[in-house]
Amino acid sequence: MKILFATSNQGKLSEAKAVLEPLGLEVVPFPLSLIETDAGTVKEVALQKIKQAMEQGYDQVMVDDAGIYFAAYHQFPGVLTKRIFNGIGYRGIAKLLAGENREAWFEGTVAVCWKGQVQTFSGITKGHIIDPLTEDIQPVPGFPFDSVFIPEGEHHVLKDLPMEKRLFYSYRRKALEKMAHWLFLHEKKNGQQDTYML
Repeated sequence: MKILFATSNQGKLSEAKAVLEPLGLEVVPFPLSLIETDAGTVKEVALQKIKQAMEQGYDQVMVDDAGIYFAAYHQFPGVLTKRIFNGIGYRGIAKLLAGENREAWFEGTVAVCWKGQVQTFSGITKGHIIDPLTEDIQPVPGFPFDSVFIPEGEHHVLKDLPMEKRLFYSYRRKALEKMAHWLFLHEKKNGQQDTYML
């Protein structure tokens, strides 16, 4: 069984394949021009993107959106994560968190349109931002906070963990597995042959 993934982010694609293909879901990337807003929640942004995909005639497709949240601030940066980091970098983040609670969490939502039905699935990973934050930290391309975020129960940032541990802590994995479980039940309910295992 195939599912289209509207993303140009190779990191997201690799993670989706690592999670879903062992379950029997083939992940097929495809280019799709989507307008991303910087307002609302990651769930709302994901729903906006899946609506655009549907309006362009696509089905059996998924999109996602994610962000990091700082406990010291209300719902921030959230959907502004990319824009904030690109604008102020680690130096600016260090200033924002100086003397503040450094607890943080990643939140991601996968939205899927499957045979006309739309569902969303979310995952959260809690942890904290390292201190100090210095300018010599090398960001992971596309995932700059992986270089400065330590998951709960760990002593190393996400970037330095082995792949199996990164997947274990991944908010995206949590959301994708929920989606796969829903697809399995949806197909079974509609009398389709089971094509993947959970």
